[in-house]
Amino acid sequence: MTPLERRRARLAGARLYLICDARPGGRPLGDVLGPALRGGVDVFQLRCKDATDEEILAASAEAAEWCDVAGALFILNDRPDLVAAAGADGVHVGQDDTPVAEARRIVGPDALVGLSTHSPEQVDAAHAAGVDYIGVGPVHVTPTKPGRAAVGTDLVTYAARNATLPWFAIGGVDETTINAVMTAGANRVAIVRAIAEAVDPEAVARRLDDKLEVGPPNARRPRKSSAERTAEIRATLEPIPEGERPTPLLVAVGAAALLGLVNLVLAVTGHSGAGGAGTLLVYCALMFAAAWGMWAKRYLAVLLFQILLAILVVFFFLFLLRASSVGDVALSLGVIGSAGWLFWKLVRVLARLQVPVAPA
Repeated sequence: MTPLERRRARLAGARLYLICDARPGGRPLGDVLGPALRGGVDVFQLRCKDATDEEILAASAEAAEWCDVAGALFILNDRPDLVAAAGADGVHVGQDDTPVAEARRIVGPDALVGLSTHSPEQVDAAHAAGVDYIGVGPVHVTPTKPGRAAVGTDLVTYAARNATLPWFAIGGVDETTINAVMTAGANRVAIVRAIAEAVDPEAVARRLDDKLEVGPPNARRPRKSSAERTAEIRATLEPIPEGERPTPLLVAVGAAALLGLVNLVLAVTGHSGAGGAGTLLVYCALMFAAAWGMWAKRYLAVLLFQILLAILVVFFFLFLLRASSVGDVALSLGVIGSAGWLFWKLVRVLARLQVPVAPA
């Protein structure tokens, strides 16, 4: 997964977006941003329209640190030329700011580019322009955008029906208006004054995040697309670094090697049972091959070992149904519990094996 893909995956799972300047509500940035991130903000945009480059970079250094600790995305407003120096994840531009193509060229292939939209035509054009997300609004008249007419909830509904990119309803959204915005179809919102000027930014952010989680009252919440759900899951996964092996994988390697060794000893000592030594040797070879494959972090080897674990669980479950002693019950429960635990843990290992390691 490339840096851009990873950022897009995190963006797909985001729903609460905060926008403010370096002195929100006249306070130090950290006094608002830190609590807001704890309250559930997923994306932060630093908007310093009249600041110098030095002031923007100073505020960006603090913002980037807060966002990194919280696992949130950090976006810089309308300064694609400062994105790299600011340590930002991307840039947001308006319809009258730096053109999208130029912004993309400046920030490079790994950064996000967001765009404000104010009409159905602009929503449609944004997809063709190749942006990563859009802002839809302003839903209500807001002093942060003087002279910009409110678009109301009709554009929100249009975006809900037609936009395939992640999008955030913006403009006068607060605790009193968010239900109407969600009812119109929004799953994500961008907030300015409601958090930036709040006495308790964390509490306000948490209440807004809770509302987004629950959805509008007395309305059916729009379902996320399978692509969005997949992106959210992938965003929680880290690739397995070179030379590292998670504990469940090491346990599986050890179990496979032990099973192979036990069967080899049984075959050599003549305790082959009705199947004969040949059957034990074949099983022994399979276990050693599985152990080697899992040690080498081969996806197919882990998958095949999971199938063997599933068969083992089914076998001992059937054995449990016919158990005639306390020892048989204890053995069955022990095998079912340990094999089931390992199977479940290897599911995440399999998922992480599919996430490519980013090039150094």
